Amino acid sequence: MVGNAHSFPLWDASETDAQQVLEDAFLLAVRMKHAVITPAHLFGVSLSSARVQTLFARLGISFADIRDALRRKLQTTPEGQTTFEVQAQILFVQAGAEAFAQKRPQLTALDICAVAFAREPFLQDLLAEKHVDVPAFQHACAWLAMQDQLVTRYRAFQEAAAFKPAKNMDRAMTAQATPFLDSVTEDLTRKAIFGGIGLTVERDTETTAIFRAIEGGGKSVVLVGEPGVGKMALIEGIASLMVEERVPKILQDKRLLRLDIPRIVSAQAGQGAGERMLYALNEAAHAGNVVLVLEDIHQLVGAGGQGIDLASIIASELSKGYTFALCTTTPGAYAQHLERSVLGPRLERVAVQEPVADKAMRMVEANVGFIENERGVVFTYKALDAAVRLSSKFVADSALPEKALNLLREAGVRAKARGGVPCWATHEDVAAIIEEKTHVPVSALASDETVKLLGLEEKIRERVVGQEDAVTAVSSAIRRARTSMRAQNRPIANFLFLGPTGVGKTELAKATAAVFFGDESRMIRFDMSEYQNKESVMRLIGGNGEAGLLTEAVRKSPFALLLLDELEKAHPDLLNVFLQVMDDGRLTDGLGRTVDFTNIILIATSNAGTAYIQDAIAKGTSVAVIKEGLMETELRTTYRPEFLNRFDDVIVFHPLTPEDVVAIAYLLSASIAKRLSEKGILLQVTDAAVHDLAAMGYDVKFGARPLRRVMQDKIENGLADLLLRGAVAPRDTVIVDKGVALRVEKAKAL
Repeated sequence: MVGNAHSFPLWDASETDAQQVLEDAFLLAVRMKHAVITPAHLFGVSLSSARVQTLFARLGISFADIRDALRRKLQTTPEGQTTFEVQAQILFVQAGAEAFAQKRPQLTALDICAVAFAREPFLQDLLAEKHVDVPAFQHACAWLAMQDQLVTRYRAFQEAAAFKPAKNMDRAMTAQATPFLDSVTEDLTRKAIFGGIGLTVERDTETTAIFRAIEGGGKSVVLVGEPGVGKMALIEGIASLMVEERVPKILQDKRLLRLDIPRIVSAQAGQGAGERMLYALNEAAHAGNVVLVLEDIHQLVGAGGQGIDLASIIASELSKGYTFALCTTTPGAYAQHLERSVLGPRLERVAVQEPVADKAMRMVEANVGFIENERGVVFTYKALDAAVRLSSKFVADSALPEKALNLLREAGVRAKARGGVPCWATHEDVAAIIEEKTHVPVSALASDETVKLLGLEEKIRERVVGQEDAVTAVSSAIRRARTSMRAQNRPIANFLFLGPTGVGKTELAKATAAVFFGDESRMIRFDMSEYQNKESVMRLIGGNGEAGLLTEAVRKSPFALLLLDELEKAHPDLLNVFLQVMDDGRLTDGLGRTVDFTNIILIATSNAGTAYIQDAIAKGTSVAVIKEGLMETELRTTYRPEFLNRFDDVIVFHPLTPEDVVAIAYLLSASIAKRLSEKGILLQVTDAAVHDLAAMGYDVKFGARPLRRVMQDKIENGLADLLLRGAVAPRDTVIVDKGVALRVEKAKAL
């Protein structure tokens, strides 16, 4: 039996745990009298491998979680003389081919486990019940393979280091010493030799473009990308390739040195920057084995002082051809400083785009090991997944993969403070950091929050009177968003609120911001009456290299309520902008940045059709019929049908009744009482006073707006007068009685 497994000819599995998996699978099948060895056999026995156990620990799954179901699956295997069936043979070939494709020298139990999972739907369903889908399993396997690759590469570099000069000499011993250059640079090739650089993945296209520019065109290169996309990680990857000598001949046996530009520019209060730069470049010229790295090269344009432009110095020296430079900058800085400078034509531009989520995940997997060593924690796979997903949605001031790695660093600190041996950092730690930073409720629903979500209508009614259709629609949208039951490529919800002034449209928006986003201040408000001309588009989204008011506000607060007041007054071109927002959930601003609107609740208010609504309500027409009439006739003169159809709901607010105004008077009285209680003073507004206030403030045309002014004139002004005269003190009670008369009941002496 063992001989059959050991002599299996498809791959040399000797001296690896893959051999043990084959033998154990064969023995398991014989013991259970199974006629064939299936993927389930191979998967099951691979779980005894230390590397596969690590995989399942990272995924948060224990063998006990799947043991019984796996046993039941195995018991369905036909009985008979045990052989390797064709399916198992194919699986083994695929595992070997995958290992070969990834340049791994040996087949491992992890490879067999991964391929068995990929070929067996039962295993996929089994792990899906534990919230691990196929992409997650594949990513986690790739992550562990990367860790093995880092260890293998480190050992290989250590061996290669024995054949490289200890300092700055090349192997031909022709290079010269560079003492000053060494003092103002970091040797990235040396850093790579000693294991200080992670794996560079998913950047083959950019790496090829860099090599093509240097080898074919003899030009230096500038990498142009937003902060955080991994420009320096790409350059460090080239340092690793230089150590392995997997680079064009022109870069072989070279040192990759990162020049400390701030040190050159700011030393000695900026005096002599040009001389220091020339001295460093002169040493590089004489050494003959130096490739320079100039990070944020736009800093050199105009720098140097006393009429000296460091960019001109660099351009002049690069034109002599004794060295190449790998530079970095941002799109904005390139357009503003480099493109038209003397240095620009000397540099081949290579764009470095922010990676999509799947590629960003692989980049994080390749580099998170450094954070684990640095923080002394172990991350679960779900922590990495949460870091990529949540930073992509809620962190706007950086790009992937850096913002995901930064989030993991903070999550590691939190996990370390929480304690535990071993110290595991989980997706809950990542979610907690996001919640602390943004006040976004991203963690799993707790039981108390579930109760709140189910009772949203009551919570909103504490602030909004009447308008049941509107309250129900908004509450339903919030529940869909919180349980992720919504389209992910559009805003959380798009609402159009229609109705006369003062009926609660803006108040409902404020209440929604307070309930869902945690604070009424998380509302971005634009009065569209200020954007009535064609130039308004540029003001809102930017242009000519400038950010826009709307795009910048959402970029800085990506999780908020966007309120567009009086939308009917906006220029028609702006409606096309909001049509794109509602459709795609994104806009590109004047700086070329994509701004994410998928975590925004968009509410537009409009007075269009107000007369129609008031007349129909007066005739007793139902809200459903009114809405149908608005959509088919009244609104067509203001909004195009395709624009109206992008709203999740068009909500009609009916005029307030006298009873509604009484209810609002109670709410406003309670609000004033709460503010006064902060001074230790009790406010009591009698029922008679509330009805008097409502009568004074009721206006069928202006809704509750007159009531607010009445409350201000009759109560707030009176309270202010009492406080200023010293007529009321802490523990006293102010009573507002019939006729809205204020009197003070003094507290008993202590």
